[in-house]
Amino acid sequence: MTITEEFYSEVQQAVAEHQPELSVARIDRLIILEGRFLVYGKDGPTDTPNGVFDSYQIKAGVTAGFPIEEPAVFEEGGRIPRTADRHVFPKDGNCCLGVWEEWLLTASDHRFATLLTGPMHDYFVSQTYYETHGVWPFGERAHGKLGVLEAYGDLLGIALDEKTISEYLKLLSHQAIKGHALCPCGSGLRLRKCHGKDLDHLRRKIPPAIATKMYRSIAPTKKS
Repeated sequence: MTITEEFYSEVQQAVAEHQPELSVARIDRLIILEGRFLVYGKDGPTDTPNGVFDSYQIKAGVTAGFPIEEPAVFEEGGRIPRTADRHVFPKDGNCCLGVWEEWLLTASDHRFATLLTGPMHDYFVSQTYYETHGVWPFGERAHGKLGVLEAYGDLLGIALDEKTISEYLKLLSHQAIKGHALCPCGSGLRLRKCHGKDLDHLRRKIPPAIATKMYRSIAPTKKS
């Protein structure tokens, strides 16, 4: 999938307004952001320059699949340890901005500017706060798959149980849900006699494409 001129222009405008010290380049099928990411107060870096209280050297790659595909963001100044405890994926070294589907389903919109001023900015605010106070200002989920399950359970409004969460997401991934399907809660009842209304509500909240992405992220890997 190639980067469209419209999306490239959107990214350029968002960066110019909210992160003016980042460069923007298009390389192959990626948009690359590189430079100093500013951490600032509510008024923003361009309205009140004195509101900038920290910065991080970063590099990020954004695909044409945004917003469904999460950008890869790297802190390159050696300031943030590459450990799960600091919300960095140890294997690849990219920053964990949170559970991506949680942002997709709760953000007011999915413009690139909303990413810059939301998850990305919150991530680096949190890092600065942790360095000073030793605690995370917005709380934190468990690391790895457990944290993903916590987020999914919250989004679905159900208990933290991997099998139940998987069954809900598998059903929500279907384009059409029949009332005679077994309820994913595990009761053994048909959907229309159990949590049918709850599933209807969730369908309006979680599109099949996102439910499929969520289901695949926690489904056991099949061995060849």
